Amino acid sequence: MNLDKISILISKINSIPTLPTVACQVIEITADPNSTADDLSKVIIPDISLTTKLLKMANSTFFGAIRGVNSLQHAITVLGFTEVRNLVISAVVFESFMKIEKEGNYDIGKFWKHSFVCGLAAKIIAAEVKKAGNEFFVAGLIHDIGKLIVYLTLPNEFFKLVEAARHLKLKFMAFETEKEITGMTHDEVGMRLLKKWMFPESLLKAVGFHHRLQETDKKSLLPVVVHMADIFAHLYEMQTVVEVGDPCKTETLFPDIIKLAQSYDIAWDESDLNRLQQSLTECIEKEAVAFNLFFGN
Repeated sequence: MNLDKISILISKINSIPTLPTVACQVIEITADPNSTADDLSKVIIPDISLTTKLLKMANSTFFGAIRGVNSLQHAITVLGFTEVRNLVISAVVFESFMKIEKEGNYDIGKFWKHSFVCGLAAKIIAAEVKKAGNEFFVAGLIHDIGKLIVYLTLPNEFFKLVEAARHLKLKFMAFETEKEITGMTHDEVGMRLLKKWMFPESLLKAVGFHHRLQETDKKSLLPVVVHMADIFAHLYEMQTVVEVGDPCKTETLFPDIIKLAQSYDIAWDESDLNRLQQSLTECIEKEAVAFNLFFGN
């Protein structure tokens, strides 16, 4: 039966339109070391909506803007090629799915909020390990994109997963039941979609292995940072929802996170994790404008 479900999921992925031409060109140009800001500007500027969004992002304090940016070429100079590529990627990904509405017991708005919070957590962790944070942010932002494919393709099975998660104190552990119910895990589904869209290898690994760290090498920090950011995001959500009975204490997960971090030569202790969790809470409160940059009109 699961083979049938896998076939249905793969068929859905194959039927999803390719990325808009502008996004494909941006990925190609930013991968070419001989490309110039003028090359990039020429392919983006005909797309008024994308140009407007990039200018808003370039002027946002979230992306470190320190002065007014009033042209696309200036935005590209301020943000850099990798940043522009990541912003275009995130913009077109979410525009592809933003028309999904709330249905039944699943509030799609919570999915977008979790995606954003995970991106923020990934950015905070990246800064902690002295890495440029915005690529980590984008990786966190799109990490669960495979869930939307399952939602659109196998809604009955998707709501079974939602129901299974409802009874778990640690919501992210519902991942373990996905293979049984749908035949594929959401990270596998997401990676197949991003391969179709010819995404950069770094983001493929981050999305495709954020629950299967044992299957990737330790040279890339993106998957492990997204994995830890996902946990931090779920912990934040658990703390902001009133649960019936004895709520799970954040500290019960800290030893596992510390052990995982140490295996990647990240020296954290419990006080570091408490500080990071507090930083995430403060960042979420501060970045409502940035949320609207990605998910607003």
